[in-house]
Amino acid sequence: MVAVTFLLPLYLVLSRLGVLTFSIENQLFDHYSSSKKPRINQSDLVEVNIYMTIQTVLDVDERFQSISFYGWFKVQWQDEFLTWDETEFHGVRRIKVPYHKVWIPDIALYYSEKHIHDLGVHPFVTVTSAGHMTWFPGAKYTVQCHMNVKKFPFDEQKCSMVVGAWQTTDWMQKIVPRARSKNGAKEIAENGEWEFQSFTYEETYDPEFNLTKIIYTLRFRRRYRYFLLCTIMPIVILAVLNSLTFLIPVESGERIQYCLTLFLTFTVFLTLFDQTMPRNSTDVPFITVFVTFHLFLCVISTVVSIVTISIQLKSDEVTRVVPSENSDVLRMDHDQRDQCQEYWKSSPRKTFSRSNCKEVILNKIDTFMLVTNFILLGISAFILTIFYLS
Repeated sequence: MVAVTFLLPLYLVLSRLGVLTFSIENQLFDHYSSSKKPRINQSDLVEVNIYMTIQTVLDVDERFQSISFYGWFKVQWQDEFLTWDETEFHGVRRIKVPYHKVWIPDIALYYSEKHIHDLGVHPFVTVTSAGHMTWFPGAKYTVQCHMNVKKFPFDEQKCSMVVGAWQTTDWMQKIVPRARSKNGAKEIAENGEWEFQSFTYEETYDPEFNLTKIIYTLRFRRRYRYFLLCTIMPIVILAVLNSLTFLIPVESGERIQYCLTLFLTFTVFLTLFDQTMPRNSTDVPFITVFVTFHLFLCVISTVVSIVTISIQLKSDEVTRVVPSENSDVLRMDHDQRDQCQEYWKSSPRKTFSRSNCKEVILNKIDTFMLVTNFILLGISAFILTIFYLS
């Protein structure tokens, strides 16, 4: 009984409100045309206030140069044909009507993949008794955005989103950005990969088409800790290991295998960069150039190692050992010692000299390559650091 007593007046109020809304709509749209400019004087332009909000950034695609996000717009304008006297309708100040029944501003988000000619859809428009119209279109937007990934993973990006009329000049409507009371980037949901710094706007005029555009600019930078641990550090370690190639003795037979393993590892990193980075020649990441350079050094080390091992294996002559002072020759009698010395003098000692010379040359080659690799590692690391700090 108590519930009936409470719900009955509420039902009557809502029913009455629905009847009043229906009556207002009948009065407003009796002779209304949604294709007609909402001005009694058709020479007056319509000033459209617009406010853009990004709720969540879903994806930043560096390879295909685009950004996807959920967002919405607050669009306001004055319709001089949609007004009524509140006293005639028991104080009803605002109503909601389907958006397709009223005049909607011609506004588009340029360079968008899906919403090319509009801002999305919101089924209702709020209308006040004074003719103030408020519309909240929103959707998932994917916009083209040029990204400079030279300083990956310490890069900062700037993405510009252009909002303006698609085919309506300022004679009919003029878009005016609504001022923000705070930094719009703080309204964006937290993202694990990107840190949003600012979200600003700029009003521009295109004299060629006689229309006003609003350029919203989102600035954000990459959170680099994950890439520092999983990408930069392994590449630096591989570069150091590449410089240590010539510390491995040729006799061990492991140098070629070591070089090929490093070569394949560098190739894997280049393949990963190819799958994630944009395929253009204007903004090549510095880290990609660094990896390619050390891949080239790895190839040189492999070639030199093949040459040195080939020289080592071609030395088939037996090295003869010159007797030392403590050898058994010194313990022989005088005649035997003379005979032994005559034997060593008459024996061919070119084999010993040739083998010793080859060993000295190979050792010098290994030392030279080792020092050269470390010098080039230091120079490349220094240049990479300078480029990142510039």
